[in-house]
Amino acid sequence: MNKNLILLLSIVAFAGCGSSSSDTKKNDLADYLPSKNMSKAYTNVTKIDGKLNNRPYTNTVVLESNRVSITEGSQLKRRMSIKDTTITEEYIADVNSTKVMTRKLNVGDMVSNYLKKDEVKILKIGSQEIGKEETKVEEECTLESIINRYEKFFFEYINYDDKHDIMKIKCMTKTVVETKVDEQYVNSVAYTNGIVESKEDISYLYMQKGLGTIATINDDCLASTEPDVIDDTLEASKCLGERYEYNLYQPEY
Repeated sequence: MNKNLILLLSIVAFAGCGSSSSDTKKNDLADYLPSKNMSKAYTNVTKIDGKLNNRPYTNTVVLESNRVSITEGSQLKRRMSIKDTTITEEYIADVNSTKVMTRKLNVGDMVSNYLKKDEVKILKIGSQEIGKEETKVEEECTLESIINRYEKFFFEYINYDDKHDIMKIKCMTKTVVETKVDEQYVNSVAYTNGIVESKEDISYLYMQKGLGTIATINDDCLASTEPDVIDDTLEASKCLGERYEYNLYQPEY
């Protein structure tokens, strides 16, 4: 093999190594948790059936070794444990409710796949058990983008020094209800065997580097009423009403 060909192959190989996606610097979710002990004032804003409500509250953040605890008032709400490749978020108010999140992320990567609820209800006619109904609520979140500014109402969040950018995380929640009626009662009760799957409920989480959560945004598209059906994949013009819940940090910068 001549020297020129060897040199050409070496250059191509070197260029290929330099462009490897594995060398791309990923975003570390741990950098977007609070970096110090702090008190964070929030406003919870809801609009349901035309009624607008605001509720101020304060989260107290306490950092320990590889752990972040968040308290509202005197109640411990959440605890996050930072590990090498994951962050485990424990919801204290919910028994055995734990979310595992991936630490190192590229845009488009899955952050978490979380079973929010797994509940079994025994179906009865009087005191007689006739079957069961299982409800599962699953949430899947992905890193949608890294941004420098976000605004909602008069709250504005900015990357004020080029060191505090913002993670925008998109979460999609689906509810699946499975009804199982014992065979001997199938033709004598109103319950129907089968699986009912909800439409997609889309929400967004915004986390700013060194500050943690600055906003949670859940705009619901009401597709039908009686019973209410949420379908956030519909065009806005097809929604029957405006319904939302926001938690908005009151920035101090």
